[in-house]
Amino acid sequence: MKKSVFGFVLLAALGMVNPLKAQQQGDMVITGSLGMGGNSTHYRTKFVSPDETIKDKEIVPGTFRFSIMPEFGYYVLDRLEVSLALGYDLERSDAVDQWQGKNCYDFTHLFTINPGISYHLPICEKFYYAPAFYLSVGFGSVNSQSAGRNGIEVAKEGFTSFGFGLALLSFEIKPTEHFAISLSAGDFTYALVHAKEVEESELYDSKASSHVTVNNVDFGLNLGAKIGFKYYF
Repeated sequence: MKKSVFGFVLLAALGMVNPLKAQQQGDMVITGSLGMGGNSTHYRTKFVSPDETIKDKEIVPGTFRFSIMPEFGYYVLDRLEVSLALGYDLERSDAVDQWQGKNCYDFTHLFTINPGISYHLPICEKFYYAPAFYLSVGFGSVNSQSAGRNGIEVAKEGFTSFGFGLALLSFEIKPTEHFAISLSAGDFTYALVHAKEVEESELYDSKASSHVTVNNVDFGLNLGAKIGFKYYF
C-alpha cells in the first residue's frame, strides 16, 4: 500500500515537473506568417431600345496585399526565448488614374526587422502562458503612378518606421515535442512612421523638402485574435 502511494506521488511530481522541461535552454523554433488578400469591383450595364439591346461589363481591380514573415527563435535560458523575424509587405491601392486604358496605382513596399523576447510560464501540462515584447524597425517606399504626356509616370517617396508591441494575452499549447500552437487574443502596439519628400525646381534652381511623422497607438482585446503554428528542433 505504501509503495502504491509513493508511486502515485512520484508520478504526480514528475507530471508537474514535465512542463518545466518543455522549453529548455538551447531549443530552437521556427514559425512565421504568410498572407494575401485583395478585391475587385464588377460593373454590368444593360441598355434596351426598340432597335437593339446593348450589354457591357467592366471589372475594376481593387486593393491587393501580400505579406511574408519567417521567424526563428532560440531559448537562451529555460523558458526564455529570443526571436528574430524578417518581414516584407507589398500593398497596392485602388486605381488612382488611367493612361490609355491602363490603370495607375500606388505601390507600398516595406521591409521590417523584428526582434522579440518571450517567457513561457507553465499553467498546466502542455499549456503555457507566453507574454512577449517585440520591436519593429522598417524601411520602405511608396511608388505613385500617374498619367503623363508620354506614358505612366512614377514618383517615389521613401519612409522609415519604428514600433514596439506587448502581447500580454498570449498562450502556447504544445501537444507534441516538436509541434506547438500559439494563441494571441490582443496586443498593445505603438508605431511611428516618418517620410521625407524633396521637390526640386529647375526653373528657380531651388529645393523644397517636407517631413511627415505619423504616430499610431493601438490596443485590442480579443480583436484580431491570431492562431499560429511553431516547430521545435
